[in-house]
Formats: sequence, C-alpha cells, structure tokens
Amino acid sequence: MPGPYTLSGRLLVNKQYPDRWALTEALLPIVRKELEDLVAAGCAEISVDEPSMSCYAYREDTRRFVDIFNRTVEPVIGRTRVCTHLCFGNYRARAVGPRRVAPMFPAFLDFKCDEMHVEMASREFAEIELIAQIAARMDAAVGIVDVKSYYIETPRDIADRVRLCLKHAPPERLVFAPDCGLSQTARWAARQKLANMVEGVKLVRKELGIGA
Repeated sequence: MPGPYTLSGRLLVNKQYPDRWALTEALLPIVRKELEDLVAAGCAEISVDEPSMSCYAYREDTRRFVDIFNRTVEPVIGRTRVCTHLCFGNYRARAVGPRRVAPMFPAFLDFKCDEMHVEMASREFAEIELIAQIAARMDAAVGIVDVKSYYIETPRDIADRVRLCLKHAPPERLVFAPDCGLSQTARWAARQKLANMVEGVKLVRKELGIGA
C-alpha cells in the first residue's frame, strides 16, 4: 500500500492543507489505521511503498522522510513483516527523479522495516554495492527485472544478476523482485519476465545447495 507522502502527491493543496507536508500529515493517521486493520485481519506481510520519497530525496529533508515513515508503521512494528519499496518513478515508463540511491543514505537506513527494495535492473546495477549497507540493517530486496524494457531477461541473465548481488550481501539477506510494479508492462511481457526471474533464481539456489 502507498504511504502518506506518496499518496499526498496525488492530491491538490488547498486552504486547509496549504502544502504537501500538511497533506501528508493529514493522511498519516488514515494509513496507520489501515495498517492496524490489516494486521488485525491476519496480514503477515505488508509493503508500505514510498517511491515519492526516493524520487525527491535529492532535494528534500531525508530525516523528515524517515520520521514520516516510522510514525506511519509504528503501530505494526513487530506485529507483521514490514517492507518498503524505493524507486525513481514510472510515469509513462520514465523516471521522475535523479536515479541515484546515494542521496537517500544513510538516512533511509533508519526506516523501521524488515525489508527495503531498491531499483537496480533499469540502472544497469549502478550502486549495487550499496545493498551491503541495507543488508547490514534489514533484508535487501533487489530489482533484477527491468519493467520499463521489453527485453525479456533470460533465466541465465537473471542468474548472473543474482550472483552479482551475492558479491555484496549474504543469501539469507537477499530478496529478488522486478524493479517496480508491472502495471504499465504488457501482460505477455510481464508474465514471461516473472517466469524467467523465478527460473533464474532457482538456478543459483541449486548452485548454492539451497532448497526451493
């Protein structure tokens, strides 16, 4: 589910809420309540996605972002697995901010979550070494499939990318996923990309002797 800062970017400021920060604060308790209700209903894992934070980390107060995120998830910490997704936007298959992870760190490493996802495939795995910093704090979920490209990654491509990630983080700390959601990728391509992603990860798991 989207976090309050990302949601606030979909609304217009007005007299009652004169800027995006005011909108965010108004939305924050609503999102908190939704999280609590999901956990009460038995949800064992929730991703609170804040891609707008990563898109604008280069120009905004990153510590303010950390405070907003942590206050949002505070009621459910320890009661469910909390994940988050950071990317650089996907408006008509285009990024909306500088595609660099470095401006987010070290501040975003203080997010109170169990897993942090970062977009890597569309950036040719630039800054891949930074997943070591994530893995020192939480699980590092790495985007190894480019949702903005119609090149269909082969299982061998995927296996190579997994091996690259293993140079920077231990297997027990790694999770693999597409860069972002597949809502804007044609279904035929999305299905094949996901199928090949699974097969490629299986190849490396077999090499490492890790059960399926």
